[in-house]
Amino acid sequence: MSQIHAIFLRISAASLLVVMSARVYEALKQATLGQAIFWRSLWSLPVIVLYARVLGPFRYSLQTNQPFGHVLRGVMGLVAMALNFLCLAHLNISYATSLGFLAPILVLPLAAVFLAEKITKMVLFASFLGFSGVLMISFAELDTGDMPIASFIGIAAGLGFALTMAFTRVFVKQLSAKDSAALIALSFSVITMLGGLATLPFGWGALGDEAHRYLMFAGLLGGLGHVLSNEAVKRSDISVLGPFDYTAIIWALAIDVMVFGFVPNRLGLFGIFVIAFAALSLAVKQVRST
Repeated sequence: MSQIHAIFLRISAASLLVVMSARVYEALKQATLGQAIFWRSLWSLPVIVLYARVLGPFRYSLQTNQPFGHVLRGVMGLVAMALNFLCLAHLNISYATSLGFLAPILVLPLAAVFLAEKITKMVLFASFLGFSGVLMISFAELDTGDMPIASFIGIAAGLGFALTMAFTRVFVKQLSAKDSAALIALSFSVITMLGGLATLPFGWGALGDEAHRYLMFAGLLGGLGHVLSNEAVKRSDISVLGPFDYTAIIWALAIDVMVFGFVPNRLGLFGIFVIAFAALSLAVKQVRST
């Protein structure tokens, strides 16, 4: 049943992180990139600390014999967060989310090389089927004529985010073999918070109450999503969990339609169906094998 629990945790994490992205998307209209990173990371700490205390004695949850691994993972996570937020600053949520879905595809060969995970035909089928759905949504977004320079910046940032996340997930899997999910999430949040704070000398803008609320909710949701994602990785191979990240596009498009008034065309809607089918087919396979 651990595989099923891992899948449920991963889907829950994906939905929370999409809502977090919507809050960051709004906050970036006032906040600088460094401000968004700092406040998002700061507000995730209460969730992570509470989670660590629930696991048991606090000091035991935070013990590790691989500190360099946490530093390296935190730095890579900082780069990934910066690229993700830069992508959100220039593209709508559904398109930014779809670019991030390149990570599960990129992580497959990395998982095979670094973690010696077995890549089944079903996993490959579901992953590439989901990726084809992402391409459909991407083409639907691009079918609007000439793209301004901001769109190119957003696309480049999204591709960089996907590549960085692919490596980050491999590091998380290696760390989770010995350390708690709470420690992995806490070290990530502290390092990204310090990275965001380091941009203070370059100038932070004045934030209104609304922007602060957006970033507070982004941090709380991001912290919870981060913990759930790490717990999922502890229970299953990342190559199996990858296709379930695609379900987040459904939440992203729903937010775009209901909150921001962006309505996808037929190709975009078909892409949603393909992505959902990819994740569902793998879920059914996992249920039958348990």
